[in-house]
Amino acid sequence: MNEFLKPGTPLAPGFRRFWQKTSGPSTVVGDLVMRGESKYGHQQPQWADHAYCYKDADGNWVWMAEPYPNRDGSLVHQAEFDADKAKLEAAGYSVRIDQSEARYNPGETLPIIITRRPR
Repeated sequence: MNEFLKPGTPLAPGFRRFWQKTSGPSTVVGDLVMRGESKYGHQQPQWADHAYCYKDADGNWVWMAEPYPNRDGSLVHQAEFDADKAKLEAAGYSVRIDQSEARYNPGETLPIIITRRPR
């Protein structure tokens, strides 16, 4: 496991553990409290395990989640993810899974990358 997400480990500048509660994807999939709130008190969907965010080289926020997949490679909360992905895309976000973006546990997790589409 990559050390950068372990509690108590300093993060690189611009990185945050979890997602912001009042901006980004949390405002679109806003019924998160009803579906499962992180034990740390941060709102995120159940499929968004190992969630964090950071600013890219252009200063844009990137929201990540790196859940472990089922044995068949699918997401544990696939139906919820599919519904949330549709909501996020309708609200102007791009949502993709890209193994090359893994930071938490490369090769073991499914990195979900969420960015705002340019207006």
